[in-house]
Parts: sequence; C-alpha cells; structure tokens
Amino acid sequence: MRITQLQRPLVAAASTLARSTSAPTTIRQLQDVLGQLRIGASNAAVEGRRHASVKSQGMYKLRDSSTIPKKLGAKKTGDSWVITGNIIYKQRGTKWFAGENCGMGRDHTIFALASGYVKYYKDPAKHPKRQYIGVVFDKADKLPYAPHQMRKRKLNMVAVPVAVPPAEPTLSASGIPNTVVRQGYGRKPHPRDERIMKLQKDGSYAYREENWRLGTLVRTEKRKLGSRRVAMKHRRRRTKAIALEMRAEREDKIARRKEALDAQRAARLRKMKEYRARRALESNNASIPPAGGAMPPSQPPPPRAEV
Repeated sequence: MRITQLQRPLVAAASTLARSTSAPTTIRQLQDVLGQLRIGASNAAVEGRRHASVKSQGMYKLRDSSTIPKKLGAKKTGDSWVITGNIIYKQRGTKWFAGENCGMGRDHTIFALASGYVKYYKDPAKHPKRQYIGVVFDKADKLPYAPHQMRKRKLNMVAVPVAVPPAEPTLSASGIPNTVVRQGYGRKPHPRDERIMKLQKDGSYAYREENWRLGTLVRTEKRKLGSRRVAMKHRRRRTKAIALEMRAEREDKIARRKEALDAQRAARLRKMKEYRARRALESNNASIPPAGGAMPPSQPPPPRAEV
C-alpha cells in the first residue's frame, strides 16, 4: 500500500484523537502537517514501490541453449604466431579449408598442426574458388608454394652442419684387412646370419663385432597382440615361414649330398678312363716286336686295379 493511500485514514484518526484527548493543540498541529504533506506520483523516493518476488515471463537474464552464442569466426589473424593445436578458425560448413600444416575437425574447426605463422590464401591449382588457411615456418613465406618447390618440415631441431666421416681404409697399417665379413651356412646364406667383424684398435690383431651389432642378435619376446584373430594370423605366417626355411634347408642338404655323389661318380669314371688308357697303351707296346727279332720275356699281367 502506498503512502498516498494512508493520508485520509491518518487525518481521520488524528481528528478522532483530537476530540477524545485533552491536548487539542498538539492534534491540530499534526493535522496541519499532514495537510501540508503532498505525496504524489512524481515524488517516487517518498512514495515507495513494491517489487514482485518472481519476475514475469521473458525478464530472466539466463537464455536457453538455442540463443547461446556459438563464438564462431577467426581466432587468429594473418601472420599470427600459433603452436601445435591452436584453433585458427571456427565455422559451420567449409567457408575455409585446411591448407599447409593445418587440419580440420569434425565440426569444421581449422587448427594448426605445427608451430608457425598463419596465412590466409587461395590456391587455384587445387580449386578455383576455395579459400585456405595454412601455417608457414618463416614469416616472409607466401602460400601457396610453387608446384615443384621442396616442402619444409619443422622437427623442433637445430640446424647443425653434419661433418662427413673420413673414409676408413681397407687395409690396416700392418697389412691385414680392417673388416672381415662372415657369411652364414648353407648354399644360400640368409643376410640375417651375416657377421661383420672389425679389427680392434688396441693392437691385439683381434676381430670383434660392434656393440650395436651384438645387440641386434638378441631375440626378445614380442608384445602380445590384443586381437586373437590377428594373433592367429601372425602365428600362421610364422609357421609358414619356418616351414619354408626348413624346406630350403632340406633341399640344400639334398643338393649338397647330390653334389658329393656326382663328384664321387666323376672321380670313379676318371679313374676307369685312366686305367683303360693305360691298359691299351701296354697292349700296344706288347704287340710290337723289338728290332732284334727276339721276343721279350713273358711278364705276368699287371694287378687289377680295385675301384
């Protein structure tokens, strides 16, 4: 209730009090003061207002999800420095496409794949109208690069000139080779069984493999695969490889045995041929009489050669 609405009840109460009490002077003064008090709509500070405890519909500051701003647009301008993972542009649809050293998310957000400077450009060689966003390592570079220009990659490393190691001589100062290669066993040795031995520098004239080559000879157990189907596939492949290796070894053994038998047969045939030639020569010498006409004394036949 406003104070203007209380003016008349207060005046009536004061007049009643004036008639009933013995202090008429004080009551008349109160009536004069209330009569002079003019409270209207223009005097809001004196009037006072009543506010609703619950706001009406549409008055709340909190909006629903359909009106929350999406905050789309460019987050980095041209020639701005970005690091890997920084968002460059947020969009709905493909107004801009990912170019050099940039990627595009599933909500069409373009982000940097490497640290560098942002470049907005067009590439008519790819598409006549599309716009691209790329990242370059040198701020002075311009995109797109030339069609056959060498691409640049940044591996967070410092460029250091690599010194070419001096060529190692084949022979040492003592005249023996610095490197000796030992092949594997069999007719077709596997490259995995090749051993490279190097001459020691301590003057012991001993050969030894390098440490990193010795480390490669250690066979470690492989990590178990998570998929049973993939594990069975690798097992079948490994079994097939072992079977092929065993078959190659068996064929190699059979071939070596065949070579040995062929060598023995060739040696036997060569001995028989030499024996027959010797016998034929002896028979020819025996059939020709000597110049004096006397027959040579009979000689026992030579012993038979055992093969």
